[in-house]
Amino acid sequence: MKKFLHFIAAALIAVPMIANAHGPTRQQVIEKITINASPDKVWAVIKDFGGLHNWHPAVKSTELKDDKTRVLTLASEGNPTITEALIKADDEKMMLNYKITDMTVVKTITFNSKDTPYYTLPVSTYKAWITVKAVDGGSEVQWKAKFYRSFMDNPPVPEGQSDADAANTIKGIFTAGLENLKVTMEK
Repeated sequence: MKKFLHFIAAALIAVPMIANAHGPTRQQVIEKITINASPDKVWAVIKDFGGLHNWHPAVKSTELKDDKTRVLTLASEGNPTITEALIKADDEKMMLNYKITDMTVVKTITFNSKDTPYYTLPVSTYKAWITVKAVDGGSEVQWKAKFYRSFMDNPPVPEGQSDADAANTIKGIFTAGLENLKVTMEK
């Protein structure tokens, strides 16, 4: 019986330690906005894979490398880039699906005795969907993404590289884009 109690006590001590010793967990961000414009009109803007700079305020320019690859240059210090690949544009479902394939390293720090890159966004394995649907005489646009933070090692995590930092960054990008899309479409 004593051995069993020791085993239970050891397990109760070990479980919280194991829970804190994992790497990043998959994050998901979903943002929605209602726009007073027809779904067809909104979809025409969304599906233009080379036109993100026309409605997202953080994007300085969009360069199409081919019909399925775009390079976004951001309107921030140093003009970092993000390369994205179109997975699918479905006119029937009014759904655009894409993923990030490459990003600029904006700086490198030494953390835990090794060089740690900071990318344009603190995310990795990023995949997103933008959908448009009819609601109340207008459109609802939903922007959803699933991703991991870019810092893949176990904690401690460098400043600005946590799961929460990654999720908050994507939420901010989606919110700014959707709000500006609304303004653009309702002019």
